[in-house]
Amino acid sequence: MASATLESVKVAEEGNEALDEHRRSIKTSLNNSDSFVSIPSNLDPASGSSKRGNAAEMPIQDCMRRILIVDDEFAIADTLAMIFRTQHYDARVAYSAQSAIELIAQWRPDLAILDVILPGMTGIDLAIVIKANHPRCQVLLFSGHANTTMLLEEAGRKGFQFEVLAKPVHPTVMLERASALLAQHDEPMYD
Repeated sequence: MASATLESVKVAEEGNEALDEHRRSIKTSLNNSDSFVSIPSNLDPASGSSKRGNAAEMPIQDCMRRILIVDDEFAIADTLAMIFRTQHYDARVAYSAQSAIELIAQWRPDLAILDVILPGMTGIDLAIVIKANHPRCQVLLFSGHANTTMLLEEAGRKGFQFEVLAKPVHPTVMLERASALLAQHDEPMYD
C-alpha cells in the first residue's frame, strides 16, 4: 500500500514537472517571439479570473459563445484561448487549418479567429471554407506578414471580404472585436 502511495506521489510530481515545463516553454516562446501577447490589465493571471471594478472590463457572457482560435504558434493560440476563457467564452484551439476543419465538423464555433499564415492552407482559404460550410460563423483574421494584403485582395476578387487585425494585437482589442462580431447574432449559432 505504501509503495502505491509513493508511486502516486511520484507520478503527480512528474505531472507537475511536465506542466511547469510547458509553462516555461510558453513563457520562453513569448519572450523570443516577434509577436506580442499579454493579458489585459483587468485579468488576474494568478487566478485566471476578471478583476472586478475595472471600467475597461469586458461584459460577462450570458451564455457560452464558442470561439475557435487557429494559429500555428502554440503560445499565441493557447494564450488567446486562456484570455477568452477568462471572459466566459468556450474557446478551443487548433494549430493548423486541417485540425480546425476536423474540429469544426464536431464543434461549430460562433466565431473563428484565424492566423493568416498557416502551414498547408492559409487562414484566408480556411475562412472561405468556414463561410461556405457555416455562413453564420463570424471570421476574424490576424497576421503579422506583409503579403497578407495580396492574399486578401485575391479573396476579394472571389467575392470574400474579411476583417484583419495586424499582429501584434493587444488582447483587449481582440476581445472588443470578438464581442462586436458576436453581437451581430443575439444567440449562439450551434445546436
